Amino acid sequence: MDDVQRLLHAARESLELSQAQLAKATGVSSRTLHRIENQIGMVRFETLDVLRDFYARAGLALIALEGKHRWALIFDEKLAPFPPSENISRLYEPVPGRVLKAARILAGMTQDELSGLANMAHTTIRKLEKLDPKVSPEKTYLLQKCLEGRGVEFQKPKDGVGWMLRR
Repeated sequence: MDDVQRLLHAARESLELSQAQLAKATGVSSRTLHRIENQIGMVRFETLDVLRDFYARAGLALIALEGKHRWALIFDEKLAPFPPSENISRLYEPVPGRVLKAARILAGMTQDELSGLANMAHTTIRKLEKLDPKVSPEKTYLLQKCLEGRGVEFQKPKDGVGWMLRR
């Protein structure tokens, strides 16, 4: 169930909420959120439902994949814009910074750890995660490949379903 816990942490960070802000918005205690995000114990189903409902209203769907004991996080278009349809033939469509941030958290990595793995300045990763448009697609590609090497799967938007992350 640690993927669920990491996805819950990634969802909160993607919305740039503190644990205290999330606790206030959901009625789930900060202590419980801390325990979930630090993978201490199991998430109660009732708590999972409350958090999933909150995130769904904010544009993030936490779903159980059919037939597997795996979970995924899906971003709606407001949070992680879909690639423009006229760019369909491009060699690479950069993953939005918000999705990369969630992927890094899902992989259990800090910005510093990812910067070491990618041989890239941590400030570049910070800028990308803060949606700075000046970060090159090549750097985004390199980070995506590093995270895929850590078991994170990215799925581009298709058929009206947004960017998806799973592990």
